[in-house]
Amino acid sequence: MATADPVSETQARRAAALRTAMGPIEPFLLDDRVIEVLLNADGAVWVEAAGEGMRGTDVRMLPDQAERMLRLIASETGAELHAAAPSLSAKLPAPYRARLQASIPPIVDAPIFALRKPARIVLSLDDYVAKRVLSPEQRNVLVAAVRSRHNILIGGSTGSGKTTLANALLGVIAQEGTERVHLIEDTPELQCEAPNKVQVLIHPKVHTWRDAVMAAMRFRPDRIVVGEVRDGSALELLKAWNTGHPGGLATIHANDTAAMLDRLGQLVEEAVTPAPRALIAQTIDVCVHMRRDATTPAGRRVSSVDRVLGLHSDGRWNLRRLA
Repeated sequence: MATADPVSETQARRAAALRTAMGPIEPFLLDDRVIEVLLNADGAVWVEAAGEGMRGTDVRMLPDQAERMLRLIASETGAELHAAAPSLSAKLPAPYRARLQASIPPIVDAPIFALRKPARIVLSLDDYVAKRVLSPEQRNVLVAAVRSRHNILIGGSTGSGKTTLANALLGVIAQEGTERVHLIEDTPELQCEAPNKVQVLIHPKVHTWRDAVMAAMRFRPDRIVVGEVRDGSALELLKAWNTGHPGGLATIHANDTAAMLDRLGQLVEEAVTPAPRALIAQTIDVCVHMRRDATTPAGRRVSSVDRVLGLHSDGRWNLRRLA
């Protein structure tokens, strides 16, 4: 008679314990509409659904309950979480596949966390117009930019909807049908239905952002799409986009379109100084900035779509508002 595998039994028990601990929020994690689940120190759970903005729920978690869940996640992912290491970044295992950022006392009054899920429901640009995230004019400008193979940079704050807009633009790319799309990200959030695509995940200790961007050139891409520009790999991305691979798409954290280009320059300076502003101005064609806006049904909107025309004589970015 075959004996039970003790490793498998241990894994099964840990998975069951984690499911039990996540019980109060599991319905949100399994709901395809929900993209973010947040716990505040007062025990209140808030969620954000795709295209609907953030709302409070009736669910509450006691501090002991939340900390047990976080410690189980830390154990499952091989991370530390205790008073001397009170901050945790992790990726949840299947079936949740969410990105976690959490803190426990003493740096907060009670456990808090933010769980970011990959969007499973992809909104189209027409959906964005209906929800007043985009104006009809902005929609038309973005469709034309994608079809003209412009390099597009999407900027905004955390939670402003950069990735969901990127997914909508990927939907336009997928409609072309014949292009080979190369996607690079550290958490699987980009959704692309293009029939000819490659998706690469970053593993910092094994395969860095720079490794992934440089390797992308050897996979015969028509378009290179980066989930978020974060470090000196920005220089390699500019080179790739500027040497026979136009039509790229990437997101970046910044407060407006000019600041997006400034931020890109700061990231390039992690690899080389001074930042090649002329290369940036030559390579980035369109900047799209998103901001939170409580007056819209989706809680966010595109604040500007600007064409990059180059540099002014004094070195400032030369931008022209398209919509």
